[in-house]
Amino acid sequence: MGTSFEGHLSPVYAVQRSPYMPKFFLTIGDWTWRLWNEELRAPVITSKYHMSYMTDTCWSPARPGVFFTTKMDGTLDVWDIFYKQHEPTLSMQVHNDGLYSCSIEPQGQLLTTGSVDGSIYLLELSAGLTEMQRNEKSAVTQMFERESKREKNLEARAKELRNKAKQEAAAAKGGGEDEVEAAVPWENKVKEVEEEFWAAIQASDAKE
Repeated sequence: MGTSFEGHLSPVYAVQRSPYMPKFFLTIGDWTWRLWNEELRAPVITSKYHMSYMTDTCWSPARPGVFFTTKMDGTLDVWDIFYKQHEPTLSMQVHNDGLYSCSIEPQGQLLTTGSVDGSIYLLELSAGLTEMQRNEKSAVTQMFERESKREKNLEARAKELRNKAKQEAAAAKGGGEDEVEAAVPWENKVKEVEEEFWAAIQASDAKE
């Protein structure tokens, strides 16, 4: 039986599993990339919204923390989340118009990208993007698992608060579930869950 994941605001143009951690996969749609764990229904990491539409992605087969994305402004972004998660390590203006696709050869040294006018560009990557860094695989795996744990805790706590709110509202008003659902301030609940989670993380770090 299949599973449905909802997260993008418009069509999804690319889906790529991590070659090192297959249960994690990237999706490209609207103005963002999103990292998913197949065990969860919500993304564990979401990029910032970019000014230009995103079109494709591919993982590096040489380094677990590196992947590439293309955009409709003609730029190729290199993401090295072993070092930096929220911004690309490098942005290259490859074409004046949009880039539609990217692909990388098995050794992870040569990358191709295609533009809207049918042009193909072959790029050679530097050693820094093709040589595995010390402890990189374990560090990236821990990062993904930590974000997954955070999302699992948020889901569980949100469900608990949702059920509690329904019960309290139903007892107070005697209304049906639809009326109760509409009355619950979900944004406040989500914020409360996130604050509780980070407080727990900080307490755990302090003990260590």
